[in-house]
Amino acid sequence: MKKINLKKKIFLKDIILITGTHSSGKSMISPVVASLNKVEPLRKIYYIDQINNLLYLKKISLETATFLINHILDLSYYEQLIGRNMNFRAEDETSVYNAKDTKKLIKRLKTKRGESVIKKAQKNKNTFLLDTHDGLWFPNIWENLNIKNFKIIHIHRNPIYVVNSWINSDFGNTDNSLLNQLPSFYFRGKLTPFYALKFKNNFKEMSKTDRIIGMVIICVENEILNLKKFKKNFISIQFDEFASKTDFYLKKICNFLRLKKTKNTYKIMKRESLPRIIQEEDYYKRKRRIQRLASKKMFEKLLKLEKKYKNIYG
Repeated sequence: MKKINLKKKIFLKDIILITGTHSSGKSMISPVVASLNKVEPLRKIYYIDQINNLLYLKKISLETATFLINHILDLSYYEQLIGRNMNFRAEDETSVYNAKDTKKLIKRLKTKRGESVIKKAQKNKNTFLLDTHDGLWFPNIWENLNIKNFKIIHIHRNPIYVVNSWINSDFGNTDNSLLNQLPSFYFRGKLTPFYALKFKNNFKEMSKTDRIIGMVIICVENEILNLKKFKKNFISIQFDEFASKTDFYLKKICNFLRLKKTKNTYKIMKRESLPRIIQEEDYYKRKRRIQRLASKKMFEKLLKLEKKYKNIYG
């Protein structure tokens, strides 16, 4: 039997991808970007993360991954335009109640289905907003989607803050959690997080904090490794700088996206406590906490990573 080539012609033409590691600041920046004109409410599509992870593990091909992601993106975009699968949980980031125009979204529940909805959105340049983890790991995926106007906002954060946040989320014990947020695989009969792939032999014997440091090192180093592959339609922003100088960096983002703020932008910034003062002492408190909980060897590895991070991002 001849090889069959999978192909999906995608009708989604305008997309903004916000990406970074877990706890890098996507949840802070995404609502602000969603407040800009022509930007659709934020979507988090866990299946796309999983497909990317399967590609990284060489469980599926690039052709299969792009085919599936194109289908998922088109379907999610269409469903959003007709008001299908709306999220009414008030506390969720993707909730209708956290959007810039809740009433307009609810009106979509009465929208007639069909191609005319898509054509109207294309004409208006409605921009799909997607939040995904570790997007810099997968330059080949984004290149092969063949989306006309595809722009990436990468947000990054000092590894000290990321490790501290992962400790708060108990990611070092994720293999025992019913609500495991990290993709996992079985190794020698034991569940092991995807991010521990390179030190899977030692994972079970490590302390929770050492596990987290090892996983964060892999995440940040993979981002740094692929950073140079993203030049066109790409912007990288540091968490603290956006948090403390929001107006300056928001202007930069608006110029990059060629979009404008709306009357709700500053309302959403206020809700997200932006701009905010970054206390230097908070950094040292987190650093001392990690040092207390980690082994000397892994803490030194973290400091080495932090130095590398600062050399790359300044």
